[in-house]
Amino acid sequence: MSYFDDTGKHIRPELLNEEAKKAADKFVVKRPNGRTDEYRSIKNSQLRRFFNEFKGLERRLAQQPGGPEEAFRSVKPMVKMANAKVVYAQARKVVPQAFVTWLQDHVQAIDSARDFKAFLLHFEAVVGFCYGLNPKD
Repeated sequence: MSYFDDTGKHIRPELLNEEAKKAADKFVVKRPNGRTDEYRSIKNSQLRRFFNEFKGLERRLAQQPGGPEEAFRSVKPMVKMANAKVVYAQARKVVPQAFVTWLQDHVQAIDSARDFKAFLLHFEAVVGFCYGLNPKD
């Protein structure tokens, strides 16, 4: 998974638009009547919980001394810990398999502060699209 364009300098625009929308469509499942299938969709509260966890890590990253890559080493274990947390949430049946797979794929792809920041932007876009699809909760 690549967060950046061929030059490696810029975040791919589709990551914040088409790919984020596609992910949201997998997380918020609609019934034929247009209503959200509450049992197969992620709840906004769970989506916020995971997003806020990553935003908290971003704040910790900003407070660390040294350059961004050096500082990232201190939060990288907690980024990787998200794999265990999402599996636990799945076992409690509060997140769908599509979200588990998506989050695990992204956590695996995060190896630097740049990757982490790009992922956060992508996740923010996904949250926005999910709220658009399921404004209640």
